Amino acid sequence: MKPLDEPSCIPAPGSHRVATPLRRWRWLVGMALTLAASSVYAQCSVSATGLEFAGYDVFSAAHNDSTATITVTCNEATEYRLALNSANGTSQQPRLSSSGDTLAYELHQHANRTTAWGEGSDSLSSSTEDTSEHTVYGRIKAQQNVRVGHYADTITVTLTF
Repeated sequence: MKPLDEPSCIPAPGSHRVATPLRRWRWLVGMALTLAASSVYAQCSVSATGLEFAGYDVFSAAHNDSTATITVTCNEATEYRLALNSANGTSQQPRLSSSGDTLAYELHQHANRTTAWGEGSDSLSSSTEDTSEHTVYGRIKAQQNVRVGHYADTITVTLTF
């Protein structure tokens, strides 16, 4: 028999203390709650300026180039992907449209306009701890035969983090 002044957490001499499944369960639940309480989730937002091309001349041999800016802001260091998709075409072949006519254009990740910017493998991967700006380089290829009109498209920017 155990003396009254002996603490209950110390086993009596010659005996062994065995953790019951209930005690183990309480420890696991306690650890799970501790881990969940210490998790912090990143919060990010995205904004963009419009990509506006100057008047297009069907007789000009020069491409019509323009730029826009996409801004990503996150509350902590975060890796993310930016994808662009055209409402009037595909991410690889966006189109400006006007009264049934379409005008093909391109979206690129770099000023040399060799890396397409779209969805999937054409999306941009980056990271930020605060705010990052990305330039979208747009180009309407020269000598497309289209009617005079106001051509427009809507680009959806998707931020995945």
